[in-house]
Amino acid sequence: MIIKRLQLKFIAIMMGVLLTVFAVVFVTLNAMMQASSSRQMEMLLQAVADHDGIGFLFPFGDLPDSIPQDLSELPMPAPQILRSGRFFFVKVDRDHNMLDANYDMIFDLTMETAWEYTDTVLSENKTSGKIETFQYLVAEKDYGKIVVFAERGMEMQLLSRLIRSSLWIAGAACLILLVFSVWLSRWAVRPVKDAFDKQRHFVSDASHELKTPLTIIAANADVLEHEIGGNIRITHIKEQSTRMKLLIHDMLSLARTEEHELNIVMSKFDLSNAVLSSVLEFDSRAFEEGKTLEHDIQDGISYVGGEAQVKQLVSILTDNAIKHSNESGRIEISLRQSNGKAVISVFNTGIGVEETEQDRIFERFYRSDNSRSRQTGGYGLGLSIAKSIVDRHGGRISVTGKEGQWVRFTVRFIV
Repeated sequence: MIIKRLQLKFIAIMMGVLLTVFAVVFVTLNAMMQASSSRQMEMLLQAVADHDGIGFLFPFGDLPDSIPQDLSELPMPAPQILRSGRFFFVKVDRDHNMLDANYDMIFDLTMETAWEYTDTVLSENKTSGKIETFQYLVAEKDYGKIVVFAERGMEMQLLSRLIRSSLWIAGAACLILLVFSVWLSRWAVRPVKDAFDKQRHFVSDASHELKTPLTIIAANADVLEHEIGGNIRITHIKEQSTRMKLLIHDMLSLARTEEHELNIVMSKFDLSNAVLSSVLEFDSRAFEEGKTLEHDIQDGISYVGGEAQVKQLVSILTDNAIKHSNESGRIEISLRQSNGKAVISVFNTGIGVEETEQDRIFERFYRSDNSRSRQTGGYGLGLSIAKSIVDRHGGRISVTGKEGQWVRFTVRFIV
């Protein structure tokens, strides 16, 4: 599970970087093309305005032999520009009365439409801009003003097709890169996976190897106690042997769960009864320690999963709550079904948990308070096992709390 999350994170980072690069290149090229096109059109509009429209607008005949000198500064030969665009101009006096107009190159344009465009442009008091599919330029003249329009519909269609083609190409490239990223992520995390597997195998093998000598030590301690009677040193040997057995049991459980060697039989069972039976096992212990154990279990909740593992999960959380509650503390355990999820909540008063430790509390061997852990006999593996069980069932576990007051563990399963 950890390796898979690392692999997914690697893929997400790699694809995020590549998509960001694609987006920057795409936006930059598109903006540059738009800006270049606008500059080219502005130069042509300025040349037409400077020459008062003379010699620039032709219906559909041949271009004149002589091209004005100013057009030599354009990015492409002037005849090519003139044939690639459609232009018209309107001249007005200082009172904005029409003096002249030429719209022969725009065969689908009427005088009324040409004047509407001109009137709109003049009312905005701008010297340049865009109106519908036209780019315009307003130039001052001795007689008033000349408003030159260049039709950009075809150019906009070409740019639109170019954008669509670029998006298709980018999509195909992303799919190819995604496949490559998956392969590369497997190669990149292989050393981590190998090291992690060796660590888990070591923990599993060491736990198995320690079981035999611990059994012998415990058996010999019982024999000595039987032969020479009670002894403080023998008592200490037996206590530490028991603690070591619990540690080895937890280490084996964690190793089997993470290696998916734990045989989880997925079947539909009564989750309400499973949670209730696990909680009731701790009633006598809570009573003996002077603590209040309350439960609020909703009836009739079913779940498909490993019943034994879910019971183990509830036992771990309940045991943790009793261990870490304060004297005369209160433990509350509830089960509710809401929005298609079964929610198990385990609350206890006590030392609580710091906000900075909430993300680390599920790490193996992590103990937020060493002195408290020594008193309760914990090794920091219970919550790691609980999280592994929840992960195997596709659920989520979280912790909230207030330092020195309370803590709540919440498990959510999809039902």
